[in-house]
Amino acid sequence: MKKGIFYTLVTALMFVTLEPISKLIAGDVSPYAITFWRFLIGALMLLPPAMMKVKKLGLKVTGKDILLFALLGVLLICVSMLSLQIAVKIADAPSLIAIIFSSNSIFTIAFACLLLKEKLTWNKVLALVFGVAGVAFCADFSSGTNLSSVALALLAALSFSLYTALSKKYTKKFSGLIQSGYAFFIGAIVLLIVLLIIGEDILPAFDVKSISIMLYLGIFITGIGYLAYFKAMEHGGTMMASLAFFIKPILTPFVTWLINGIVPNVMVFVAVACIVIASCFTMYKKKEAK
Repeated sequence: MKKGIFYTLVTALMFVTLEPISKLIAGDVSPYAITFWRFLIGALMLLPPAMMKVKKLGLKVTGKDILLFALLGVLLICVSMLSLQIAVKIADAPSLIAIIFSSNSIFTIAFACLLLKEKLTWNKVLALVFGVAGVAFCADFSSGTNLSSVALALLAALSFSLYTALSKKYTKKFSGLIQSGYAFFIGAIVLLIVLLIIGEDILPAFDVKSISIMLYLGIFITGIGYLAYFKAMEHGGTMMASLAFFIKPILTPFVTWLINGIVPNVMVFVAVACIVIASCFTMYKKKEAK
């Protein structure tokens, strides 16, 4: 259990820096380049241990499995993460984007009910209500928030939730490490092909700041972050690992303040409170089922 808590904290600390760190180079590197290089670097870290685990467990990766990994990789990288990165680029404050994306575990409830035929309980309904309220407070219509960034962040959260539900439904024989290792790599390659076809520049700015941040995003957030996430799941179960998305919105306003110098306003804390309350209802869903 102690190891599970440790890996959960590492996951949360890695994930909470994604949006504010990305914002530092949003004006110099395109969101397409950031997304591609981040996941290519992360995939190169995750794929070798994933392949070793396949061999160790004697699993067989079929053509159908590769196709499923490809579809999951495209949904995650080309839709969810690309939307998130564009949202960060055009956002007034990256903390709002991070808080909205942290609601993904809440929206997973809806997809789990639709795709996995899970029972819709009162805990889940309340989680959805508070989750939607949190997103609404993030938008803060009265102060002219950049609604395009809010819409893209919401698309990123919803598509990530769909990715999570589909992963649970169609890749049950593989662990999270195996599924992510293959999906990240194939998704990054598909994104590369699409970007080359449409003529999008994928090369980052060749300066110390841009290269350093790109390496941090790939190695620490995508590589170490997801490795820690799977380790937390291994030592403490799915519930323990999901705590990372519970911790992230709490830390987000302060991390954004430290990195980007953006002082959080009252609405940010109201939104955080709603997301945290929603996460609490999500966390207790198993207890309710007893």
